[in-house]
Amino acid sequence: MIDDPDGIADEAYLWLRSHLEGHLCFDGERRPVKIVLAPDGCIVAPVMVAVLASGDVVLELPDGEPDAMQLSVTPERFVERGEDAALCDRWRIYHGDAPDVNWAKLSIDACRHAGYYVDAEAVVVPNALAAIEPAACKALNADPALLLRALPGSSRTTAKDVRVVGIDPDGMDVRRAFDVVRVPWPDDVEVTSVESAMAAVRAMAG
Repeated sequence: MIDDPDGIADEAYLWLRSHLEGHLCFDGERRPVKIVLAPDGCIVAPVMVAVLASGDVVLELPDGEPDAMQLSVTPERFVERGEDAALCDRWRIYHGDAPDVNWAKLSIDACRHAGYYVDAEAVVVPNALAAIEPAACKALNADPALLLRALPGSSRTTAKDVRVVGIDPDGMDVRRAFDVVRVPWPDDVEVTSVESAMAAVRAMAG
C-alpha cells in the first residue's frame, strides 16, 4: 500500500490514465509518441531504434507543458507475436497504424507530477476490469447514439465517430475521429461489471 495522505499518487495515476499522447526525450532528441496502458498497467508504445539503445529516456505527458508529467522510463523491446501481439493490437485499436515497427514496454523508474516525486509503483496499476473489458466495450459500442450523448463537449462529433476502446474502474477511453478522450465515470457510480458500465453510460447520457 502506497502512503498517499495528500492524494498526489492517485492524482498522478489518473493523469497517466488520461494522457495517451506526449513526447519521448532521449539523447538530445524529443519525439512525439502515443501510448496505451496494458492490462497489467505497463506502458506500451512503438518507438525508434534509438530509443531502445538510449540509457536515459524520459516520457513527458502530455507535451512539455508546465504541468506535464515526467516519467523516467526504461524501454524493453518485445516482438509482435504470441501473447505480446495483443499489446500491439491494443495500441492499434486506440491509435491506428503504428509509425514504427519497434515495440517497447516502458517500465517506469521515477515519476514527477505537479512538482512532486511520486513512487513509481503508485502509477503502475493493473486494470481490475481487464477480464470484462472486451465484453463491456462491445456492449457500450452497440448503441453509439447513447454513447455520443454521454460524451462531454461532443457537439462536433457524430455517432459514427465514437467507439469505446478501453474501460477500467475509473473511466472509459473513447476513440473519436481524430483522438482518444478519457471519460471518467460519475462520482456516485461504481463500475464493476458490463451491466454497471452500461448503467453509468445511461446515467451520463441523461
